[in-house]
Amino acid sequence: MSNVSASRVQGPEPPKVWASRLKTLVQSTQHAEEGPPWWTPVNAYFGNVETQTDPHSYHWDGMKRVSRRDLPLVFFQFTFAGFGQFELYGRPPQRISAGSGFFAVVPSRHRYYLPPDSAGWTFAWIGIYHPYLVRRIVKQVQLTGPIVHAAPGSALVKRLSRLIRGVFLKDYRDRYEVESELLAFTHAYERLAQGEPRPEGEHLLQQLKDRILEQPRTRLEVSALAAEHGSSRSAFSHYFREHTGFAPARFMTEVRLQAAARLLVSTDLPLARIAQDCGFANANHFGKVFRRYRQQSAGAYRRALR
Repeated sequence: MSNVSASRVQGPEPPKVWASRLKTLVQSTQHAEEGPPWWTPVNAYFGNVETQTDPHSYHWDGMKRVSRRDLPLVFFQFTFAGFGQFELYGRPPQRISAGSGFFAVVPSRHRYYLPPDSAGWTFAWIGIYHPYLVRRIVKQVQLTGPIVHAAPGSALVKRLSRLIRGVFLKDYRDRYEVESELLAFTHAYERLAQGEPRPEGEHLLQQLKDRILEQPRTRLEVSALAAEHGSSRSAFSHYFREHTGFAPARFMTEVRLQAAARLLVSTDLPLARIAQDCGFANANHFGKVFRRYRQQSAGAYRRALR
């Protein structure tokens, strides 16, 4: 529990559209649970809801906050009341007021702080170490910049709120649900950065995920999906990406990787069996794909989380 938690420090008045959301988040900070043994910042995530009022004590530099041995990570910080400033080295500072936030990649050449002319800054933040998600977020930040703007009812704010509640209540069924929530948050960010998705996008993703998990051993080709929709592979891939933000083949791989990760930690099945059960060609293929997208071997992942 931070001594700058928004429940303990009097901060600036939030705009009316953000008041109820902030109140709910602050209430969740008052009921912190210890959590299961596997819950660590690296295996799960961490965060808080804070109010900062002293410009002399709140200043973070993206090149000075970690040592060489620390793992890379990403912070997301979103403002509910007041304002602070974020700047990239050599560029003018940008005001981060209610309804806006930023992704801070650590390490990178940035800083954020409470300026002297701000009456205070109330915000929620989370920190993510998951290597695959860090890579995805870094890629999107490089494309569209670190600053985001979101409405109270946006998917990004809803996902952030769920994660903040989880920081304190630890109300996830298991570590797989944590990973799923972090992935959903990343999806929400990518979609917002690339333009709000059309409603059918969510349906497409869920429909494809359900189909893969119903028969995980069955190899499902994009060309077969395209034929079912009466279109060519190229046209279907374009349609799928336009509505969801993802290439269909990449999304299918991610669904299978999540299923495999669950088996790696919850069972003693050999890699060959997991590869077969999750629709990979063989253990060698599974190992290569897992290492490519998780930045470690399947065996190392199993040992780290058991």
